[in-house]
Amino acid sequence: MEPALVWLIYGRAEGIGRRRLSELMRAHPDPAEAWQLGEAELAAVKGFTPAAVRAAVEVRKSADARREAERDLERARRVGLRVLCYGTPDYPERLKHIPEPPPVLYQYGPWEPNAEPRRPVVAIVGTRRPTSYGLAVAEQLGRELAQLGAVVISGMARGIDTAAHRGALDAGGTSVAVLGGGADVCYPRESVAMYRQMRESGALLSEQPPGSTPRPEHFPERNRIISGLSHAVILVEAGERSGTLITARHAIEQDRELFIVPGPITSPLSRGLFRFVRDGAALAVSGRQVLEDLGFLTPPEGPLHFTPRGLTELEQRVLGWMGDAPWWPGDLAEACGLAIAEVQACLTMLEIRSAIRRLPDGQYIRIG
Repeated sequence: MEPALVWLIYGRAEGIGRRRLSELMRAHPDPAEAWQLGEAELAAVKGFTPAAVRAAVEVRKSADARREAERDLERARRVGLRVLCYGTPDYPERLKHIPEPPPVLYQYGPWEPNAEPRRPVVAIVGTRRPTSYGLAVAEQLGRELAQLGAVVISGMARGIDTAAHRGALDAGGTSVAVLGGGADVCYPRESVAMYRQMRESGALLSEQPPGSTPRPEHFPERNRIISGLSHAVILVEAGERSGTLITARHAIEQDRELFIVPGPITSPLSRGLFRFVRDGAALAVSGRQVLEDLGFLTPPEGPLHFTPRGLTELEQRVLGWMGDAPWWPGDLAEACGLAIAEVQACLTMLEIRSAIRRLPDGQYIRIG
């Protein structure tokens, strides 16, 4: 069975929901294995009540669920969308580790998130009703980050999102939009030129099936993907009830760096951001400063280089031992003089921080 069908069919089971499906994906990331699970194995998955187990078993027998899932994939193929499935090599590495990763993503555009693990990805988000100052700053940050080689990601909404995309694209850089409708549906309609440009040089992503019209409940859900794909999130103007704050909360939950663009203390669009500054978010005054704070450096003689920061002493020790060669966890544990469990825990954290990556054969190699 096509891997994406597995998650799409399970996702149609009443009583499972996104959280339980995420637990199933983590426990059994191979879709083929997940499809063959017996009732006892399903019951061992975190959060799977007897009712959820029954729902999972029944949905696998449902001709309607299978037909609907096949219809989504057929439409994706028909309109030329790429399907990224959890548990397969082309699924974005950074998304694998967020609390509720999307089971399936549909993508237009050539961007390969796993092909350049040392390349920074920075999200810029904010209100749909910005001031002229907010628009100018978002566009400037998008342009500066793109000129320094970063990928600029946002949601292509009116206002700050659009300005950030425009700045990156005008600089000839790569920009990625995560949409609230199907990836084959341009919204808002006035952004069609930008949509086409990102389709050619960056990416348009969505977890919604092809042809889906944007719905209000989809926008908060897509925000976790924006932050999940990024190394950092920059907030530019947001009121106290702005949806932008949802992205900020996801960034904190996902252990992403959070930056705030300073604004007038008298502005209602600054009030939603002050709490994050109080809680330790950094200020963003330029694209270069953001990348420097993240540990991405731009030496005159070469491209961006990533130096992980915030590592524990043990993580630094393991990373230092790795050098440029791939390692099996057991061999690395022996070389470091550590227990295999300690090394495995360090490798997991280093992979989450994009300092290393796991090769298909199970070895790990340092990035950068």
